[in-house]
Amino acid sequence: MAARIRAALRGSVGRTTVSNLLILATNAVAGIVSARTLGPSGRGELAMVLLWTAFIQTAGSLGLLSSCSYYVARWPDRRAALAVWLTKISGRQAVAMTAASAAILWWLHFHLLLPGLLSAEFMIWPAATMVTLYGACYMQGLGDFRRFNAIRVIPGALTAMLMFAEVFVVHLTPVEAGANYVFPALASAAVTYCWFRQAGSGESAGPLSARERRTAWSYGFRSLASFSGLTLNLSGDQLALGLLLPPRALGLYSVGSSASSPLASIVSSYGMVGLPAVASLTGGPKARATWRIMRRATCLAAVTAPALAVALPWAIPHVYGPSYGPAVLPGELLLLGAVFAALTAVVDSLLRAHSLPGFVSVGQGFGAAVTIVGAVLVAHRSLAAVALLSAVGFAAALLLSLARLGLATRQCLPKPEHAYSRGTHSVAKAARSGPSVR
Repeated sequence: MAARIRAALRGSVGRTTVSNLLILATNAVAGIVSARTLGPSGRGELAMVLLWTAFIQTAGSLGLLSSCSYYVARWPDRRAALAVWLTKISGRQAVAMTAASAAILWWLHFHLLLPGLLSAEFMIWPAATMVTLYGACYMQGLGDFRRFNAIRVIPGALTAMLMFAEVFVVHLTPVEAGANYVFPALASAAVTYCWFRQAGSGESAGPLSARERRTAWSYGFRSLASFSGLTLNLSGDQLALGLLLPPRALGLYSVGSSASSPLASIVSSYGMVGLPAVASLTGGPKARATWRIMRRATCLAAVTAPALAVALPWAIPHVYGPSYGPAVLPGELLLLGAVFAALTAVVDSLLRAHSLPGFVSVGQGFGAAVTIVGAVLVAHRSLAAVALLSAVGFAAALLLSLARLGLATRQCLPKPEHAYSRGTHSVAKAARSGPSVR
């Protein structure tokens, strides 16, 4: 048994799970420090800026992050050409994202009275994060999960170190806390961009053809709808609360959401590793690998969720501070939604591996609609009601995605021969062999 556990930890899923736990730990340190020093109101202001810039980054990527990982796995002979093309595209996307961030964050500054410096410094955060993610997705497509995980861990680790160090040096404000997210993102993006240019200098049969570019764009646009739906499903309730209620309410709700985030970070490892593995298979092996990954992810969620549910009532007021006591009940309800969200993330990765990124948008879009409409309708009543409707939105997205994944895997299996065809074949064979002699 111990040998099997060690073998699992040495594998791609094990390394990615450990990396996700490290990312979770560094995010927890940054979140706890900012929550305790800024208070619910300051935490709400910081959360609002992070939520909007994350959505800008998702929409501005145009789904090409998904194309990067998918086609690096599918086109091993065109990897260098893909790197060259994506390097050029990422520069244009960075300019567009910065312009969009400037307009939206400046509007939030006047509409919600957010600190001006906080809005200004986050204008470049979406572009920096996107460049880093291109490097991570390229490594994911290669199956090099050592570098894939390193690229993802470094920015969060630097943020946590800066956040923790500044508590003992200065009185932390939302502006200073925001800078601790922006500067590590810029450093990581610079290193990733240099490496990405080196990856494009390898041998290649020439640049991508027009047909190859159209294929990558098509997959990307289909993925864009799904990623946008996923982002809205994950954060639509918080975006609505930030626009409808004071920052304190968003600060409380975001802490409840952060407390339930360990589940998604752990379970999502199966989807990250499963996408390139399943994408490279065909037929029956592809269907069997798909459901094997889903079974393992479901078992892990079933083991992890009860432990978190028991710990939340104690952990939230003691770790984040007594002022966050009202976040316990929303946190418990958001944990239920986190179970559905974690499994949906795995299903969505597997749907992309089956060349169905577009359908992900259907499930996530429906879930996002339920979440946002519910938040708008009940935001002024209670945060617990918003959390409950958010869980319903995640459940709806999971059911739709599972149904489509079932159809996709059945199409991978060999079709049984029709009974009539078998009978006709037998008659023809008997006719060729002539009359039987007894």
